[in-house]
Amino acid sequence: MESIQTSLPYLVQYSYLGVYVLIIAFSIIPLSKTLVIVAAGLLAAQGTGNLYLYTLVSMLALVSADSLYYLLGRFSGRRVLNWKLFKGLNEAERMEKARSKFKQSEWMAVFTARFLPFIRSLIFLLAGMNRMTVLRFVSADAISAVLFVPVFIGLGYYLGENLDLLISTVKEGERWLALAVALLLGVYLLWRRRA
Repeated sequence: MESIQTSLPYLVQYSYLGVYVLIIAFSIIPLSKTLVIVAAGLLAAQGTGNLYLYTLVSMLALVSADSLYYLLGRFSGRRVLNWKLFKGLNEAERMEKARSKFKQSEWMAVFTARFLPFIRSLIFLLAGMNRMTVLRFVSADAISAVLFVPVFIGLGYYLGENLDLLISTVKEGERWLALAVALLLGVYLLWRRRA
């Protein structure tokens, strides 16, 4: 959480643009975008900007950042698997199995990716490689951002005065949110299997 305190001066200076740029940058460099969203709520609580505008900018930045991975997969296709960064994924049998499973429930996979930090970018990359339509991708990603951003921007806004409580709440909030999504996904998969 020290990165919140370190990034606050930058965010104060550049306000909404700073939040947008940091979320995009933290998508490329594997750092927590959640911290930037919490910091945006903290800034709104301090009167440095409008809470609703920070919320909108954060949602837009998340969808933009996720779209970069989608576009990379869409335009590079399987060639991206030859890149040094993705070398471990290029096992044909495993990749084909993942692609066929993904195709069965692509919308739900993109929706739940928001809550799975370690494989999120791979799911977006796979969505592009599978030629998921742009409209389906953006709708799933945007709806998950609409659910995700208000929770964490609200934490920054309402708990910003007590940084220790904020830190523990954000950590606990991410766990509970991931658990809730896992439960919803399990119910969805059971329902789909019976249907």
